[in-house]
Amino acid sequence: MERQAYGEERTYRNVLVTLAAGAAGGGLFAAAGLPLPWILGAAFGVMALNAVRPGVASWPRLIGDAGIVVVAYVLGCAMTVDAALTIARELPLMVLAAALWTAVCTAFGLLLVRLTGLSVQDGVLGSMPGGLTQMVLLADETPGADPGNVAILQTARLIVVLYTVPFLAAWFAGDAGAAAGGSGPAAAGMPTAASGVLAGLPDGAGFAGLALVPPAAWIGRRLRMPAGEFLGPVLVVGASAAAGFPWPAVPAPFVSAAQLAIGIFIGCRVQPRILIANRRFGPLSLLFACLLIALTALAAWGSSTAAGESIVTWFLALAPGGLGEMAVTAIVLGADEAQVTAYQIFRLLFVLIAAPPLIRLVFRWRRGVATPGRIRKAP
Repeated sequence: MERQAYGEERTYRNVLVTLAAGAAGGGLFAAAGLPLPWILGAAFGVMALNAVRPGVASWPRLIGDAGIVVVAYVLGCAMTVDAALTIARELPLMVLAAALWTAVCTAFGLLLVRLTGLSVQDGVLGSMPGGLTQMVLLADETPGADPGNVAILQTARLIVVLYTVPFLAAWFAGDAGAAAGGSGPAAAGMPTAASGVLAGLPDGAGFAGLALVPPAAWIGRRLRMPAGEFLGPVLVVGASAAAGFPWPAVPAPFVSAAQLAIGIFIGCRVQPRILIANRRFGPLSLLFACLLIALTALAAWGSSTAAGESIVTWFLALAPGGLGEMAVTAIVLGADEAQVTAYQIFRLLFVLIAAPPLIRLVFRWRRGVATPGRIRKAP
């Protein structure tokens, strides 16, 4: 009993230390006027804690999910009939973008295989523009894949995305100062307290509808949707918002708290020592991640020029980041949240569905053209 009580006390202490590290990082980024301080700063603070004191950082999954649900709710509130029509109209472009990005990342993965001796499974899964957690779980289910190697490659991409995309997006927007401080409803593009209320429908109906949001997240996860805790509320809130349901606005402190919870959760997933310890392909994975960001910027510029739309929206829609990170960046910078979310969700779905058969196809192709023993795992 004493040992169990000590373990629980240590866990609580670790959570408090992690919260303090994340809050300190967020406060530092906010004071410096950097973009998305309560996500990027919090993640930086926890990553620093991971580097100095490995194994100390601890953050309950439930709290991280709560932050994601808040962001999903805000994005769902932004959905309108026009936004839904836009998504339907741009579905062919979404398919094309997801297919092209998957092809490019597969090529990067195969190049990594050639340069480092990784297995095809590790190279392809580690280079896929999906979520870190989803790709590691997929690696655990894929014969011949090493979840540790996949985690290294995905960690490198996550680090580069987290600390380049928001800065570049803010630069494209020409308003980095707004990105640093925009955490209130106006900056987030959220409705005001009275917006969206139908004539004759009391405001209390909107608050009653909030009871549906947590179950939507739970159902999304139980159905094993990709990022179900995010996708479930987005679908429920977005569909009803497009139909005119009066969802209430989220108070600014809740938005900041949600960003802090997400930032700490991300920071706990990133282990900088993994990259430092593996000198063989850590630098190469960082280099390829930077090249991918450069290609994203080029594609965003081309799409913006051709379509006449915001380069910030296109950049965030095409960026190889996670749903939550790109969604929050879109909110803060005033980009088209519906378009960004639609492209990110579709690409994640596409990757999760296409990755397993793609790996099998590439593996068979390489086995037919490569000499025996050529494909192997990195030591």
